Amino acid sequence: MTLRLALLDMAGTTVCDDGLVLDAVLAGLGAVRVPSAGPRFPALRRQAQATMDRASLAVFGDLLDGDMCRARHADAAFAARLRARLAEGVLREVPGATTTMTLLREAGISVGLASGFEPSLHAEIVDALGWTGLVDVTVCPADVDGRGVPDPAMLLTAAARLDAEPADVVTAGDATSAMVAGRRAGAGLTVGVLSGAHRAAPLWAAGADAIVDSVADLPALLGLPS
Repeated sequence: MTLRLALLDMAGTTVCDDGLVLDAVLAGLGAVRVPSAGPRFPALRRQAQATMDRASLAVFGDLLDGDMCRARHADAAFAARLRARLAEGVLREVPGATTTMTLLREAGISVGLASGFEPSLHAEIVDALGWTGLVDVTVCPADVDGRGVPDPAMLLTAAARLDAEPADVVTAGDATSAMVAGRRAGAGLTVGVLSGAHRAAPLWAAGADAIVDSVADLPALLGLPS
């Protein structure tokens, strides 16, 4: 296998979640007057936790029964909450993420970052964590007509931007939807990480080729020199 691109997920894989994304989802729901003490709220919270790995606007669309006007308002509040946390310096990398990106690039493997965030927020997080010079390609649902994972469109687009075939891509993520996307795209290697949304059993069931504790373990899995 000749790998040309490592496409890495952000929240839960390269960026520590620490409950920040769920907190932002709840802020978005609050912005459209979904009461946190209401009878429906516990079910909404569980649904949000189960789908946070998807495009944020799509998540709000589902949570709000397809009312996309309210979903867009909620999504804006979601992004605003994450930006506020970013300004506070709360967002941090998963330990070893920067080292992993550096080792990948030293081995001639380009680095891509994928997320369900809007492009401007995605870029702000990359910049705040000092990764701009390490990342060769970024991709968000907005780049592919809103099709976030498990649709393979983001992986296929990232590969095409670097003139690579899907089989030349290793993709790593913490959620089952990322595993499904990798398999659907025909990625050369689909790797689950245990630092975020899902545990090993569902990641294997969703199609992971390998599972590691952290993205920091990816270079060793690929046989790269440390």
